[in-house]
Amino acid sequence: MSNGVVIRSMVLTDGYIVALDDGLISWRPSQGRRTNYRLQLPATVLLGITGPTGKCESVLIGDIKGNIIRLSLPKLDLLDEYVTCNSSIRSLCRTSLTSDKILVGNDNGEVWLIGNDVPGNSVRLFIHDDKITSIRLNNNEIIVQCGWSSFKYDWEGNLNAFTDKNELFNKKQKQRANRHKRLLAKKSSRHEHASLEILPLYG
Repeated sequence: MSNGVVIRSMVLTDGYIVALDDGLISWRPSQGRRTNYRLQLPATVLLGITGPTGKCESVLIGDIKGNIIRLSLPKLDLLDEYVTCNSSIRSLCRTSLTSDKILVGNDNGEVWLIGNDVPGNSVRLFIHDDKITSIRLNNNEIIVQCGWSSFKYDWEGNLNAFTDKNELFNKKQKQRANRHKRLLAKKSSRHEHASLEILPLYG
């Protein structure tokens, strides 16, 4: 029995899967017995893979050293193994519902493509200059998210567009502060003492 702490989880219609900090992967169905699989390293990300029926039939698991495996559900049999680089996997994204190709983003800013149809099963596409928070595919563009900022790349690693969410957040924050100042100004013009600070009383 594992005494590890749950660090990742994924809820499905007929149960849920958890990843513990000691490397244990556990499928816990709504009915029936649990199934376990032991990783050598702690998992960092889980991605459910649906089959032709639309039901989740397997799960992809990335770990802290750049390894990715695919386990069947509900038996947790090992189906595939992939190796990228010695960096923590941060995000996994399926390229389409009919393909086994997966986009991978890691702590080094590297973007990989893995799958049985990929030469050597894994290939590095390009390197972003920051840690990758998440990765997704939209209109054949690879969207790399780093915190509040997002970057649109093509498959050759050329940067097509960039949105700095930090600047947008700061702009919104300034707008809220300005609205607040205008409201205070209106109140102070209506009430002579509304703008005065409340001072403590001393006996």
